Amino acid sequence: MMNIQAKEIFGGEIQYWRVDPKYWENIIRAFAEAGMRTVTSYVPWECHIVGAPDEEHPAGVLDFTGEVDPKLNLMHFLELVEKYDLNLNFRCGPFCCAELLYGGHPKFLVTEIDEINSLNFEDKPTRGYFGSSNQPSYLHPLYLDWVRKWYDEMAKIIIPHLKVNGGCITMINLDNEVSYIVQDSFLQSDYNPVNVAPGGFYHQFLKETYGSVENLPYRTKYAAFEEIPAPRSVPENIDDDYAYYADWMKFHTWVMCRFIEELRKMHEANGITADKVIFMTNYDPHLPEGVPTRMPDFEEASGGITGYDFYRGTFMSYSGYQSLARVMKLMTDTLKFPYSSEFMAGTWEKVLSSRVSDDHMRFMARCAFAHGCKAIQWYMIHDRYTWGDSPVSLHGHKRPSIDVLRETPKILFDKIKNWDAMKPVNDIGIIYDLTAHIHTSLGDPMPCNDGNLYIGNPKIDGVNAGIASKEYIGLFRIAEQNGVQAAAIDIHYSDASLYKYPLIVYPGSPVIAAKTEEQLRKYVENGGVLAITGILPTRYETGEKCCLFGGVQAGEQTLGKGKVIFVDAYLGQGESEKDSMEDISRFGEVLNMAKVVPAVRISSDAFVLAEWNRAPSVQPRMLGSAVLQQANGETILFVMNHNPDAHEFKLEFSIPCTKLVCLTEEQDAVVENGVCILDIDRKNCQIYRVE
Repeated sequence: MMNIQAKEIFGGEIQYWRVDPKYWENIIRAFAEAGMRTVTSYVPWECHIVGAPDEEHPAGVLDFTGEVDPKLNLMHFLELVEKYDLNLNFRCGPFCCAELLYGGHPKFLVTEIDEINSLNFEDKPTRGYFGSSNQPSYLHPLYLDWVRKWYDEMAKIIIPHLKVNGGCITMINLDNEVSYIVQDSFLQSDYNPVNVAPGGFYHQFLKETYGSVENLPYRTKYAAFEEIPAPRSVPENIDDDYAYYADWMKFHTWVMCRFIEELRKMHEANGITADKVIFMTNYDPHLPEGVPTRMPDFEEASGGITGYDFYRGTFMSYSGYQSLARVMKLMTDTLKFPYSSEFMAGTWEKVLSSRVSDDHMRFMARCAFAHGCKAIQWYMIHDRYTWGDSPVSLHGHKRPSIDVLRETPKILFDKIKNWDAMKPVNDIGIIYDLTAHIHTSLGDPMPCNDGNLYIGNPKIDGVNAGIASKEYIGLFRIAEQNGVQAAAIDIHYSDASLYKYPLIVYPGSPVIAAKTEEQLRKYVENGGVLAITGILPTRYETGEKCCLFGGVQAGEQTLGKGKVIFVDAYLGQGESEKDSMEDISRFGEVLNMAKVVPAVRISSDAFVLAEWNRAPSVQPRMLGSAVLQQANGETILFVMNHNPDAHEFKLEFSIPCTKLVCLTEEQDAVVENGVCILDIDRKNCQIYRVE
């Protein structure tokens, strides 16, 4: 695999086919002068196809030289990128989600070849973004054959323009936002016969998972895998049959990963291999607790790296921050290179109802960096159809927000000694158990709505789906309200992470993975403190009855060298900025019982939240964050004020510290007896070196 350097990944989207070619160089020059390194661009099959496929043109008649339309002169665009010695992330789909008429696939694929359609539980075609087109079934051999024809044409362009061959291409996007394109709910995708017919991919997945049909933990017994029907309804209760329904959701991830792997193999068959490019794929900005497509599985399938697409309203709300931070924490725990493949640098509005200001972009980016984001590819660098307020105009005029692009790499790579090695310092861990989040996903009618967590059927032993996921989400807010930082721990990929922390918190769920219980038991028996909030699990993922650790009672109890603290009430069921003070206080008691001493605790006496509307309210909330990062003897501090007004924050350090050297806009600060007061402007993040 090519060497991954964060500085070389930094960049942003320039879409040549949406810009008059006479302005291409203006935009690329502004990009290069801002210190960005990697241009990213869709290369849309739908745009470049100017004639129907035939024997001589198996992927269609394609224009890459601007013969039909000057905007399609990809070859000239590549020459300009190379002229400025830049890198290129070549995003050749096959799906580009380019807000085009047919949704990013050639028209003939989505309107004339019915057999490749992804189907819902009623065997009707699923519709992609904006209902613009049908969504192909990822593993349909006819669809893959068409993609192979497109990739063969792409190879003719990619190979001579690889960076290792003196060109510019260093990254290749394996499709775009691999998902079922906003049709990710339990019943929406994908019932195409290639999946669900006897012996189809669904049955192959089950055979890979269980080996023998006798090993299936299903309520209904089957003589052969081929007899098993895909679920086509969501019952009210799934007490002892969780595994049957969960496997259908796991199958979705299996399909998507296999699709990503197939795309990578197509490139490799053409001689484009991981020693020549960085393969990447990006996550649709879904709620990870609503669509539990496990990130490391995508990373492994890509053979490279994976990035999350971050978009937030301006100014970023505290809820938006919490979501961003939580996603980054999970990525930092499970991925080798956590980064954002699309990071908001503009808005979908052309007639602006609100600005995407430079200070919003700056604040949002620094919040991501604080929690482990290594690099950003800004979306978009320039305005375009259905997009405005970018750092550069459609003609290449520079706007104030381009200063954010310019200053960011200077801070991370010039002022911080070894940004690539920096890791966030957390004080406690919170368990991400996929089993609980799959339960949430089973009844969710719109998991792509990342601002709304579903709660409802199916129930397990009377407990609604979604409750455990909501607790998981809320506990990160509750931890920050107590001035501590919590890591997300996906125990199936990083059980060693448990032993970094004196306290691990398990958000109570009615269903738990047997491996999660096993690893948590080992952690406690070896001296750790485990806190459980809400309820105790009653089932394993097989549907079998569960009695956690042989029995747990409310309160504090010893287990081996450690102890278990069971708080028999949920603490994180509130909403952002509306968590009860009682819940915050109870969690503080748990921290005290576990003797948690944060590396840096942030607090504020000014608990006043002035709402943006004309009815200001006073709420007892501490909307500040302090995150340390460390590597190779260097310690960096990020301090964030999420309030819409300036605040003073008290920082108490348990690590040696006498001075904070500001790397951003503010002045240095003296630390006396481990204590420092910082005055931070609204919606702002300052970065310091700890000395």
